[in-house]
Amino acid sequence: MKEIARRSLLLDYYGELLTEKQRIIYELYYQDDLSLGEIADLQHVSRNAVYDLITRTDEKLEHYETALGLIAENTTQRKAKEELLRDLRDWQANLGGPMTESQQARWEALLERVSKL
Repeated sequence: MKEIARRSLLLDYYGELLTEKQRIIYELYYQDDLSLGEIADLQHVSRNAVYDLITRTDEKLEHYETALGLIAENTTQRKAKEELLRDLRDWQANLGGPMTESQQARWEALLERVSKL
């Protein structure tokens, strides 16, 4: 399952860099869960041609991620944001005294801004 999720993520990030045929066949296989034979029948090609195209597309998508690193960067940013939010909430919890209403409103606004990053 983890492999299929990664393939879908790669397709989401880099799918526009594929040819229309590559994208269609890749989607049919990984997202629509069609077999090689079913795709071959739909596309009027051999099962081997479908297999080869999927294999080459896998390699191409992995190459894009290696070269551009968009998924890795997004993961790093998401983790940093989660850590920042956790630290801010911990800081608020350890203030020692209640905030005024205006301080609380400003605090909530800041948390909202950070959560949208």
